[in-house]
Amino acid sequence: MHSQLAAARSGDESAFVDMLAPLLQEAHRLAFAMLQNQHDAEDAVQEASFHAWRAVGRLREGSNTRPWFLTIVANECRQRRRGRWWNVIKGQPLPEVASPGPEEGLAASDLRRALARLNPDMRLVVVLRYYLDLPFADMGRVLGITPAAAKLRTHRALRRLRLEVTEDLSDE
Repeated sequence: MHSQLAAARSGDESAFVDMLAPLLQEAHRLAFAMLQNQHDAEDAVQEASFHAWRAVGRLREGSNTRPWFLTIVANECRQRRRGRWWNVIKGQPLPEVASPGPEEGLAASDLRRALARLNPDMRLVVVLRYYLDLPFADMGRVLGITPAAAKLRTHRALRRLRLEVTEDLSDE
């Protein structure tokens, strides 16, 4: 890893690609959770990869590339949500994340709908913790906060998610 970082910092594109390759699936899951659109998520990860390439020289030796890159992806997604076209379409209903398969019950689709209704910051916290299994320290790095603050935000997001799921169940 460290030799890959040193090579990438010196301009070796293949070392950079090798360094990011194991993180791309997680990055895409994060982007999709934030943007709720496959195409937008792919674009965001691609753009984040470009930003990471430009910033690799500032990554310190021994640093964990996972939270560093996921931070770049999250920032790119936030930037896209702030963009002009996002504001035009944000009033549209969110698409279903995926069609429930036969193995998924009603609870899974209720949870998916409830997650989609969370505000983007709360959704990000839930995705980082429970979809990407990041520890609170790495979540803090991605969010730019302390691990204790990441834990508190997770607690608040889960409390809100529980309310959303309860509302979903009471509607039926």
